[in-house]
Parts: sequence; C-alpha cells; structure tokens
Amino acid sequence: MRVSKNFNHLRDKKVLITAGPTREHWDPVRFLSNASSGQMGMALAVEAARFGAEVTLILGPTPGSTPRRRKNLRIVRVMGALEMDEKVQEHLPGTQVFVGAAAVADYRPGVVHRQKIKDKPAVVSLKLVRNPDIIAKVAQRGPDRPSVVLGFALETQDVMENAADKLKNKGLDWIVANRETNMGAPEGSATLISRWGERIPIGHMTKERLAKQIWKALLDRPAL
Repeated sequence: MRVSKNFNHLRDKKVLITAGPTREHWDPVRFLSNASSGQMGMALAVEAARFGAEVTLILGPTPGSTPRRRKNLRIVRVMGALEMDEKVQEHLPGTQVFVGAAAVADYRPGVVHRQKIKDKPAVVSLKLVRNPDIIAKVAQRGPDRPSVVLGFALETQDVMENAADKLKNKGLDWIVANRETNMGAPEGSATLISRWGERIPIGHMTKERLAKQIWKALLDRPAL
C-alpha cells in the first residue's frame, strides 16, 4: 500500500492520546462506567507511532489487550477521570497533537466508601459531582495549546448537530461524530467535522483503517 507523504508530518511530533473508559468508584467493587473498549484510541496511537510520532497513550481500564510497547509509544494506565486529567496535564507540555478519544465519565460519586457497602435498602440515592472537562481544558489552554486538538462525539440522536455544537463549545479543531453502535465494536463509521467547516464522511471499516483515515484528514491540513 502506498503511504501518503503527509504522514511524514508526524515524525518526531509529540502526540498525546486518551482512550478507553473511566471507572468512577462508589466503593472498592462498584463503579460507574461505560462500554468503551478503547480500540479507537489505541488504533490512533499505534498509527501515529508507526509514522514516527512520540506518542503517549493515557489508557483507562480496557478489557482487552493493549498495543505492543515500542520505543516511541508510551502507555500510562489510569482508572478514573481525576487521574486521567492529572496525567494529561503532566504529559501535555510540548504536545503538538492532542486526541481526546477516551469516553470519560461526566460524573463521579460524591462520596467514595473505603469498604464494600453492606446495607441493601430498597432504594439508594447516589449524589454525583461533575468531572473535569479534560479536552476543553486542553483546547482552551492558551498560548501553549497543542496545534491540533481532536475530540469525539458519541451521539444517539442529531449526531451532526450535537457534534458540531461540541466542536464549537469546547474550542476544538476537529471532532469525530459517530453513533453509540461504534462503542465497544471492532468496526465503525464516522464523520470528521473541522472548525473550518469541512465534513468528511468515513464509511464502515475496522477501527485500524478508521484511524488511518482520521490521521490522513488531519495531516492534509498544514496545521503541524
């Protein structure tokens, strides 16, 4: 297969990617989470590393195997959104491309119990508090913001409209609009939306091929 010369733009660039779900624990054995497998973010990390980028992958608790470690691909494992935010801020300085592919829980329990909860009333109320908006913090960082910030919008309705709103409200450069059927699946389809008004549909394919198409679209624009 012929490789686009644009992939050379990634060589020696610092790329930071989040992937997978977060687990927001209520007690040591119970938590709030979602069905993300992390496959999309992992595929994007592997593809970037293949083309010479210095990649840090901040990976939530995924159920399957992780990418094979290589010299220019570092994997940092985390559990909850607060830990993911902390590691993003730690590794962000000098980053040229940030990809927020993680399915970060919007909320976490306000109280975390140290021991397994034994009482089992018929009705339980759980107070939730808002997690930090990791990608918005990155996109609105200021002068040392990465050159490219890519996010994801997983929607169950009004996919294009909701994704475009998220792109604008969070100050992103690109967003990948996709449906909930993509979550946890080895294949999927998506539409890339840019802040310049482009909409690039990507047909149904494996997450690995989808990652290649996403990188191609990003690198076709001379932002790096």
